[in-house]
Amino acid sequence: MFEHLLQQGQVRNMTVKNRMKFSSTTTNFANHDGTVNQKEIDFIAERAKGGAGMVTVGGAYPHPNGKGYIGQLGASDDKFVPGLSQLAKVIKEHGAKSVCQIMHTARYAHPKEYGTGEMPVGPSAIKSALRKFGDCRAMTTEEIKEMIKLYGQAARRMKEAGFDAVEMRAHGGYLGASFLSPWSNKRTDEYGGSLENRARFVVEFVEEVRKTVGDDYPLILRLNATELMEGGNTDEDLKKIAKMIEQAGIDYMSLTVGWHESKLPTITHEVPPGHWLYLAEGMKEVLTIPIGMGHRLSKPEVAEKAIADGILDFWEMSRPLLADPYLPMKIAEGRPEDIAPCVACNQGCSGKILHDKPISCIINPRLGKEGDPRYQIKPAEKPKNVFVAGGGPGGMEAARSAAQRGHRVTLFEKEFELGGQLFLAAVPPYKHELASTREYLVRQLEKSNAQIKTGVELTADLIEREKPDAVIVATGALPLVPKIPGIDKSHVVSAEEVLGGHKEPGDTVVVIGGEMVACETAELLADKGKKVTVVRRGPKMAVKVTPVARGRLLTRLREKRVTLIPSVQKYEEITVEGLAFINHEGKKQIIKADTIVYAVGAKENKSLAEELQGKVTALYSIGDCVEARDIMATVDEGARAGCEV
Repeated sequence: MFEHLLQQGQVRNMTVKNRMKFSSTTTNFANHDGTVNQKEIDFIAERAKGGAGMVTVGGAYPHPNGKGYIGQLGASDDKFVPGLSQLAKVIKEHGAKSVCQIMHTARYAHPKEYGTGEMPVGPSAIKSALRKFGDCRAMTTEEIKEMIKLYGQAARRMKEAGFDAVEMRAHGGYLGASFLSPWSNKRTDEYGGSLENRARFVVEFVEEVRKTVGDDYPLILRLNATELMEGGNTDEDLKKIAKMIEQAGIDYMSLTVGWHESKLPTITHEVPPGHWLYLAEGMKEVLTIPIGMGHRLSKPEVAEKAIADGILDFWEMSRPLLADPYLPMKIAEGRPEDIAPCVACNQGCSGKILHDKPISCIINPRLGKEGDPRYQIKPAEKPKNVFVAGGGPGGMEAARSAAQRGHRVTLFEKEFELGGQLFLAAVPPYKHELASTREYLVRQLEKSNAQIKTGVELTADLIEREKPDAVIVATGALPLVPKIPGIDKSHVVSAEEVLGGHKEPGDTVVVIGGEMVACETAELLADKGKKVTVVRRGPKMAVKVTPVARGRLLTRLREKRVTLIPSVQKYEEITVEGLAFINHEGKKQIIKADTIVYAVGAKENKSLAEELQGKVTALYSIGDCVEARDIMATVDEGARAGCEV
């Protein structure tokens, strides 16, 4: 079924066991001084153990002023070699080829916060929108030539550490890409101006690395196939640059899409799987070396076809292998239905990195906790009779984990289908892939030995009769009803009623609230042709939405002519005509509407947990019934409860 993904691949003199490559992923797991720790080792080991043909570590900075993330790995000193060698060793122990990446984050760095006291550097003094202050100074010619040598020394350390290949970044707005692009490179010396001059820095550091590591050592480079930056390189420019880099000594080209500052979506729900493959086809016209790509290429069947059609030579994955490190093994074993799907939510990966926090994943609670005993599926010392109340994502994960350990598990769900809030989360525009999260969790629960009782509510009376050894309460949350005069009128409904298809609003709608549920409900209604206004008391809309998705969500709302009114001082009254409120200027304002929709948050459903206090031997409360929050926390607590019970 996936014969092309399972074929051997070749990069220079390096034979790779399959066509699947774990691409470089900033985790923020490493020590803050850039050294390797056990958490990073465990994370990398899991990706190698899962069956990927190549596993890439890093990126690691060649100079401290290139450090862009608090937990980024270092390669700027020989002191980093012992730690890097541990990573190379653990990859090779599991049969994968080991790659280490050099990454200087340039304008995206914040070395002042990390102790070097320096200002970020780049080809020109172009500010970054990604950092709080964003200042950047232009490198001198001497500094550029010195940096080229530092790339060579970083590569030397990686080879000495035992890596099978070295990869370099020249994409996404980092140092190499900043030199390549006329958007960020305003120099007038030999490193700026013409396309050849702008490419000079990357070409020279590739040549320096080649000279340092020798002719037989595989080199990889990550390059934008498209920048998506107005005033930047065209796609045709990037083809010419790619050819120059190939001629400088690169053996494999890893293609990426867009910069961090690109205004168009690249890896979100809006982009269909496989959309960017046309760029790889374009690069195939000019390159003779192998090509890999990964952006929005999360489905194995799409990657298989791309390799079969000769568009790609390797399938690169970061997020898919964060969601499921055993994806390659499951493909080899012929069970793709067991792969935990990456749904492009970007909550735990890009969303966390942009806030400089360690990464996580909504569907893989063990990401970053591979060595944490609290998350290990180990046989129970004494099998117990375990009841789980609630068939949402947290309850399903708890039941599955407990059943896998050998407990006798019964899950009770009062509705007739499992899924909880995942049903509603998959309804708004571009969120349909979340349905696969529900389907995966249901499928894995059904494959466990857990007994599933839908249409049955677990009550205190039932628990008292059956006397289970342990109860895990995952009863979720209920919509929070705002205290506004008139909230009980017949034309007032909750966002959950709208998303669930139970209520159909009129032609003009006011949505009260301003976070993800409110904004996504507004977009859904706008797509149905309704005139929508969103009001909220906070000064900005969707502040809790991950940065990767927030900008696009607000842009789409404006494009669909949804009116956004933040900074409401007070909601005065809901009348038969609409909503009356005090606006940010302290003036009374009335918006006429056929329907008022409220989406102001959720309130934990604690009733069962409170009723069971002191009545059962072991009681666990998880997820939204403890405190209303997101799916990531819910699944995490479900996994932990299932492993602890």
